[in-house]
Amino acid sequence: MKPKQKDDRSRIGILLGGVTLCICVADYVLAELGSGKAEPAFNRSFLIETAVVIVCMLLPAIFMRLSKNRRALAKKHPKSVSTPPSKIKAKLEEESEKSNNAGRGLAQAVTSAVRLGELSRAERLLHEIITSNTSMDPMPFNAVINAFAKNGDSQSALKWLKQMRSSGIPPNPVSYNILMDAAVKADRAEEAESWLRLMLKDGVAPNEVSFATVIHARAKRGEIVKAERWLSEMLDSGVEPNIVSYNSLIYACGRKGDSAGAEKWITEAEARGLVPRVTTFTAVVDACAKSGDVKRAEKWMQKMAEAQVEPNVVSFSAMIDACAKAGNSERARHWHTQMISQGVQPNVHSFSAVINACAKNGDLLAAFEQFEAMEAAGVTADVVVYSGLLDACAKAGELKHAREIFRCMKANGVMPNVVAYASLARPFAHKGDWQEVERLAAEMGAAGLKMNEYFLYAQLLAYASAKPRQADRAEALFRKAWSQGVQANKHVVTALGRAVGRGKSSQLLAELGISEDDSRRQRAKCY
Repeated sequence: MKPKQKDDRSRIGILLGGVTLCICVADYVLAELGSGKAEPAFNRSFLIETAVVIVCMLLPAIFMRLSKNRRALAKKHPKSVSTPPSKIKAKLEEESEKSNNAGRGLAQAVTSAVRLGELSRAERLLHEIITSNTSMDPMPFNAVINAFAKNGDSQSALKWLKQMRSSGIPPNPVSYNILMDAAVKADRAEEAESWLRLMLKDGVAPNEVSFATVIHARAKRGEIVKAERWLSEMLDSGVEPNIVSYNSLIYACGRKGDSAGAEKWITEAEARGLVPRVTTFTAVVDACAKSGDVKRAEKWMQKMAEAQVEPNVVSFSAMIDACAKAGNSERARHWHTQMISQGVQPNVHSFSAVINACAKNGDLLAAFEQFEAMEAAGVTADVVVYSGLLDACAKAGELKHAREIFRCMKANGVMPNVVAYASLARPFAHKGDWQEVERLAAEMGAAGLKMNEYFLYAQLLAYASAKPRQADRAEALFRKAWSQGVQANKHVVTALGRAVGRGKSSQLLAELGISEDDSRRQRAKCY
């Protein structure tokens, strides 16, 4: 029995006992005040019994009444049950875990929608995350921002970046880095730089990836001065550059054939305690290759070996390219043999580099030997390989072999490009067979290929070598090509001068607003 219920019953018992006592006293008093004698004992007993019976009848009614009152009171004032703090904490943790699970589920759904290319669905799910009370993190926002950035939709990417901040989630460096990376892949260097400036304006500290991205954006265009400027800003910001940043700078030097600049940057990287990778050494070798400096390229291949860095097929191909640029087919074949002896699997690029070296040296037999070795190695020739063989035939004046190679290329399902057509046209051009060159130009146009400076040079050369010279045709061709945006480099200008005469050539260039100095600055291609 509960203490409160026991107290209630005790009070009722005392009450009933008091009532009974009062009845007995009243009986006695009445008897004394009667005739002066007390009532007989049996009469008094009757009264007492009657009183007891009345009390017993009232007792259940009183109990029922009290019970009913207690129930009514309990409904009106329910008891408050106190919960221990430990249970409150556990409940809060359970609710928080449910919220986190819900948030993670929606975040994963956003990422999945982005991966499937369903951006509208991803945006709806992200709105659901924002409007709910689930916990949020940057991941789903970054996924949507990245998707729009890759699609080139900078406005939508910026919209979600702002929405991210207004939702109480501060963007992190990854948010801006993915925007910069997408811009760089689309060759929009200016846009990449604008994202970095916005990052700084928003108070988000750039990391080494942020700066490396904009450095690469300028480096891939060969804009070494602008790339160096970002490296300086990186250092001023207290961010230590990594080897990737230096690789980009070396690559930029390589595009300009600046081997000295490439050496300067790899030396600075090593001075900062950075360890050059195979890509670092390869970039330096490639810079030497662009300038045709075989000895310098071989020096860096040796340094790579001393640093116990294993060269890959790209490294060897860059070295072979250096030999090809210098027309040293013997060293090109040496390095290709060296590559195979070191267990590096040759590919179509390494073979095409050797064939190109043989072609530049006019060694047609060696070029065909490398082609046979390539087939024996199970490497399928591409249009670059066939163009190299055509170039070798052009140097040797082998028109018959050139035609056979061209037919073989098409028979093997390799579609010729404008370089292949130019390589085929060149031996006919040297012999002054302008009719055949014009036929090839028509065939090339029918295939949907536009003339470039390669073929323009060959056709002008054909008009210049013809007997008699075809000056009017050469002038008409040059005007047409210039109106179509074909660049006039020094080789083209030289062929034009031979075809129409030096004086007429200068007059024509002046009329079209072409500076001979500008033509000399155009990078000469391999013809």
